[in-house]
Amino acid sequence: MDGDAAGSSPGEGRKQGNSANWLGILDVLAKLLGAVAVLAVAFAANSFQDKLAKATLDYQRLTTTITLQSQREQAESQLRADMFRTLVTPVITPVAGAQKDGGLIPPDRERLLAELLALNFHENFELKPLMEDAAQRLAPKGAYAPGAPDPREPLWSIARRIAERQKASIALEWDKASRHGCEVYLLRVGSDPDQPGTSDDPCMVSQQFAQPIDLKSPDEVDTLRMVVVKPSWENQTVDVSVTPFLSSQKQPGPTSPSYRFTLTWFDLPLTDNTLLPDGNRFAVYLRIFSSNPRNVTLAVMWFPKGYFTPRERPLNYLALQELMGRKMQ
Repeated sequence: MDGDAAGSSPGEGRKQGNSANWLGILDVLAKLLGAVAVLAVAFAANSFQDKLAKATLDYQRLTTTITLQSQREQAESQLRADMFRTLVTPVITPVAGAQKDGGLIPPDRERLLAELLALNFHENFELKPLMEDAAQRLAPKGAYAPGAPDPREPLWSIARRIAERQKASIALEWDKASRHGCEVYLLRVGSDPDQPGTSDDPCMVSQQFAQPIDLKSPDEVDTLRMVVVKPSWENQTVDVSVTPFLSSQKQPGPTSPSYRFTLTWFDLPLTDNTLLPDGNRFAVYLRIFSSNPRNVTLAVMWFPKGYFTPRERPLNYLALQELMGRKMQ
């Protein structure tokens, strides 16, 4: 009996040792798994807290931006209203002994009013009717001798300044989008077969009066087919026909819209433009009216894709869309 007990003790000892080893390993694994679980839960909770904090911060930024924009627009609107009243009242106030033309203000005062409004409110108001009326009253038919300075030139000069100012304000956004073509075409149109000549610049194109020319949008999605006719060297106007169509169509279709208008110095980019269904927008305005040699230069300007003018929505559209997580293609 004693021998049997002594012979079995080494195996049992090994079994007990193996069991102890496994129990130790399992204990270590349990502790490790517990620690990993605690770390995982802590990490998940921290990640969720970070995401919640980021979402809260983005919402606060959006709310703050909208609030600031709203307050800015209210303050600017009030300032413009006060400026409008301050500028207009002294000009339109009747002058003693000057009640002519059915009680209308004198032509020189109407010119001053048009200039003041155009220089200060050209982004927000359609001033073409007022400026045209002032021009007609300044130079009624036969009112000045041939060769004399045109009394309408000061108004035309103001319009040219405003057109270039508006172009500069829009140009700030051009480099924020991918472009392939020209943002502005300078279209020089002449009547002499040897004029207007050619240029190596693809954004400076030439054509004859009454001959169509195609101009593509910067993203090359849309094409404008333009025809310029009937230049008036006395009044410095031209008749323009514009037919936009998809570049993939190669030619205008039977349902393609066509726009016909008389282009004057008072057609300005921010108030006289056309929005296409795909978000592209273009404007046409006079750049140069030359009588020797006789040719006209038009600027055909494309707006940034999806651009809205201050009259339609007075916000920084790119900054607001970026804040909302939307990217313009």
